[in-house]
Amino acid sequence: MTSYLYVLSIGPVQGFIVAARRTRDLWMGSLILSEISKAAAKKVAELGGTLIFPALDNRSPELEPAFQAGVDQPKPDKLLAAFNVANIIRAEISGDKDSLGELDTKVKEAAQSEWLKYAGSAKKIIEGNDKGAIDITIWEEQVKDVIEFYSAWVPLNGNYPVAQKRLMRLLTARKSTRNFIPAGEHWGVEKSSLDGARERVLRKPKNGKNFSRDLTLRLRLKSSEQLCAVGLTKRLGGSKVPFPSVSRVALDPWIREITQSGGRDTKILDEIKDFCRDNQTFASGTGTHYQSFPFDGHVLYPERLNILTRDIGSLVKDFNDLSGDKDKLEKIEPRVKKLWELFGEPNPYLAVMVADGDRMGSFISAIDSRDNHREFSKKLAEFARETRVIVEGKNHGVLVFAGGEDILAFLPVDTCINAARELYDTFGKLLEDIHGEERDPATLSVGIAIGHFLDPLEDLLEYGRDAESDAKKPDRNGLAVHWHSRSGGDPIKVREQWRDTDGLDARLDLWAEMYRADKFPDGAAYDLRQLAEDYRSWEKIPDTLLREDTLRLLKRKRVEGGAKALDEEDINKILKGITTFDGLIRRAEELVLARKIAAVSGKARVAGENEVIS
Repeated sequence: MTSYLYVLSIGPVQGFIVAARRTRDLWMGSLILSEISKAAAKKVAELGGTLIFPALDNRSPELEPAFQAGVDQPKPDKLLAAFNVANIIRAEISGDKDSLGELDTKVKEAAQSEWLKYAGSAKKIIEGNDKGAIDITIWEEQVKDVIEFYSAWVPLNGNYPVAQKRLMRLLTARKSTRNFIPAGEHWGVEKSSLDGARERVLRKPKNGKNFSRDLTLRLRLKSSEQLCAVGLTKRLGGSKVPFPSVSRVALDPWIREITQSGGRDTKILDEIKDFCRDNQTFASGTGTHYQSFPFDGHVLYPERLNILTRDIGSLVKDFNDLSGDKDKLEKIEPRVKKLWELFGEPNPYLAVMVADGDRMGSFISAIDSRDNHREFSKKLAEFARETRVIVEGKNHGVLVFAGGEDILAFLPVDTCINAARELYDTFGKLLEDIHGEERDPATLSVGIAIGHFLDPLEDLLEYGRDAESDAKKPDRNGLAVHWHSRSGGDPIKVREQWRDTDGLDARLDLWAEMYRADKFPDGAAYDLRQLAEDYRSWEKIPDTLLREDTLRLLKRKRVEGGAKALDEEDINKILKGITTFDGLIRRAEELVLARKIAAVSGKARVAGENEVIS
């Protein structure tokens, strides 16, 4: 028998992950795509193939499905901590052309079956609550043709690098000749409001009323929202396990500040938690995350309380048994206002982190054997596991997906820079003995976009992707931090290659700490930016003039309520490395950004390695 290299690509990523209105849609989409890939990988191993990526076998617990249809609902921690498998499967398989074709068919059938399991669970929920709510014709068309499979295989012929390059060229060619399946004609049927690509499959009740109470609460549809089969499966499929909202991520520094303060202030928060517990309308849960306040954050934001009260009033008109939730919300309001008096209103900004390994194609091309490729895959899997610990365990974030070096996560603003640094260092350490074709070391580019939790989720994700793209340019190995203000205006963007010392991450932390300690006045950064703009049109700036003007401006500034001049040591830190107009602009942007980060962070502390915050 001949040994072949086999690759299978599963999609579409856009439809499963990116098209989402709620964070749970986003997470469930990434989970389903991972579970589909996991089912394909398991089938390859069961049929005698040696998995290369992921580097597992058919007995590996990581390949066990996170959700079983027709059995009890899985525990939240099983789904929320499920092992992620990327959407490209690689393996070595022995056989002939006919047997590989049969294997390829069985692998795709296993993957399709996994998708249908999730879709079927969503359909069962809808039909169990509201018979006739699904347009069956459209549903069947969509679930049949959602998953895209592209595969290729080549004989090894004793030369792994050559076979590997040939395999990926064939896969690229196969993707360029994608299948186009004729869509059904459904005139006058609205499109999904998540991506506009497919028709909606959910019919509104003919009597003009809402869906049943349970389905209404599960779907949480906006008045104009329409969902296709994929959207409904992400909203309902698999489990009732909740996932933290962006508002809860943004809220976390404020919650930590309260819990760390001790005393009766924490009792007020506990009373609010008791009212949130077992409600069905205004405070969804967070699963295993954020146990200090395991509920949606909207109830603690001033601009959301009135809206929640209005929405509950509308629901009570249709479902009288929900009136108790309205009473709970009325009791929550004075307690929330008391916390605002004590700690100020919570800041509504959070960070979206998108990270990706640099030149991964070069690293794969440099691999000279199957065993070395498996070792590389194991390193990436180990990094994915460490990513969850760094994001969720150490930095109070929420991991959406970590498939090898590909990361999507939400983080509080006060921890996002530290998380990025830890991920970068961990990635480099795990892969320090592995090099690409040009002997370049493994590096991770990280993009962080900070935005308002009321910004549409699709916008927040776009901000994150833009930041990651910025981190990659022009020379990769970068950190980019973008701030998007809800009030409008151009975003603040800073970017730099990672450094061992005195890098962008360290400086942002330093500037933010200076602001919090009142060592740098709030308006000085904007004055520095205006000073830099005054030099923009100069063809040549004398070497000493820029520094002298900057020094003169900073020496006029006062801190501690105007009673004290800036420390000369702090001034030197700010001016360090500033020799050009571009350098001054960048430093001013860093300081403006750090001021915003300091304002969002509040007084919360993050536990160090040997500290405990209970």
